[in-house]
Amino acid sequence: MTIWHNPLWRAAAVALLLSAASCGTESPEAEDADVVLGDDAGEDGTGDADTDAHSEDDAGLSGPTYYAHIRPMMAARCNECHVEDAIAPMALDTYEGIKEMGRLALGAMETGVMPPWPPSEECGPPLKNRRHISEEEIALFREWVEAGYPEGESGDAPELEGDENAPVFERGTPDLTLDWGFEYTPEPPLAEAVDDYRCFVIDPELHEDQFLNAVRTRPGNTRVVHHALVYSVSEDQAARLAQLEAEDERPGYTCFGGPRTSDPWLLSGWVPGTMPLEFEEGHGVRIEAGSKIVVQMHYNTVNDTEGSDRSLFDLYFVDQDETSRVTELVIIPLAELGLQIEAGDPDAVAVEEGPEIPISLTLHGVAPHMHLLGKSINVTAQTGTGEVCLMDIPAWDFNWQGFYLYEEPQVLRYPVTPRLECRYDNSPANQPDGRPPQEVRWGEGTYDEMCLNYFIVERPPGF
Repeated sequence: MTIWHNPLWRAAAVALLLSAASCGTESPEAEDADVVLGDDAGEDGTGDADTDAHSEDDAGLSGPTYYAHIRPMMAARCNECHVEDAIAPMALDTYEGIKEMGRLALGAMETGVMPPWPPSEECGPPLKNRRHISEEEIALFREWVEAGYPEGESGDAPELEGDENAPVFERGTPDLTLDWGFEYTPEPPLAEAVDDYRCFVIDPELHEDQFLNAVRTRPGNTRVVHHALVYSVSEDQAARLAQLEAEDERPGYTCFGGPRTSDPWLLSGWVPGTMPLEFEEGHGVRIEAGSKIVVQMHYNTVNDTEGSDRSLFDLYFVDQDETSRVTELVIIPLAELGLQIEAGDPDAVAVEEGPEIPISLTLHGVAPHMHLLGKSINVTAQTGTGEVCLMDIPAWDFNWQGFYLYEEPQVLRYPVTPRLECRYDNSPANQPDGRPPQEVRWGEGTYDEMCLNYFIVERPPGF
């Protein structure tokens, strides 16, 4: 079963029927995993017992020092996440911070846990913002740790220059920050449930169409925020939104399954591990004048039954002038809604094929999504020039997800049939919170599952 309510998929199916009739013509909270520590880790597992003795006098050392070597490496490889108020659980952008976590950091690098980069290198075109660390850099960090974390002189620090392959987001003041304006305490609507889907309506007061070029999500409380989706809803749905907000006395409204309005358009999303979403200059997702923004928050109260949240979303629009030409993007889903995973099955497989689309598509990126039982996910497309691998994540980790953008847009020649394959481990050894295995179906809850991918494509003419 496919998400047919999306206008692009629906229009594509209609176009397919028309083309068949006319012979067809041409017209896309993170938790760090366990790491293996060295034999000489200290009692707390983070460093040598004699670290202070090693680092008291390092002025004459010829090996790597923090300021000259480790600080720039951390800035390029780790500090997009490991800074204060970011998604990682500890900050590693100071000497004290990385010294305290040195052995753990080394173990994470050596085992490949960090920096996290789930996509397979064997599938698909090159991706932007690839997180990676070389064997030479790991060896340098190891030498520094084993030398006792020499600090060096601050004057030895080179000017920090971002690595062209490292994720960097420096956009300054946003054009609009979405803020519903209060702390919200999740309340699952069903007895003994742990999930609360709540939608908040925000009026961006747009008097002309804007094109969303970048989004930075700032989750307020990652202990309860499972994921967030941001939609634009057309002006003619204002009465419907007012009706939904009046259903109960709490702020916003309950919205399992989506924003519950006609033809909402997805603008962006956040899941654990997601970096800011930033399209190419002059590219953006349209937000029509007069539209309302609906932020759908999925709260999971397993880790915090009383915690509140006030997440923020910084929006950056395409600069428009009389000579500019905006390339409009749309984000469309493909999902296996008939998902059924038998209790105890260690290798359940779900496959979904979308409708054959009789036009070429220009694909800018993908965003695959599953929940806690996921093992792997593979996204492909059968095109007029053969099968194309678009994304493969061979070892799924719910804590590290994202929107993956290609270095260069990919033209998929017509006809295009997208395909999604998801694998799951529902064995006793892989149950969240120690639950006994049970049959799992498609659902919105934390303990339900999904088999879903979003395609970021240029909007074809006429759609």
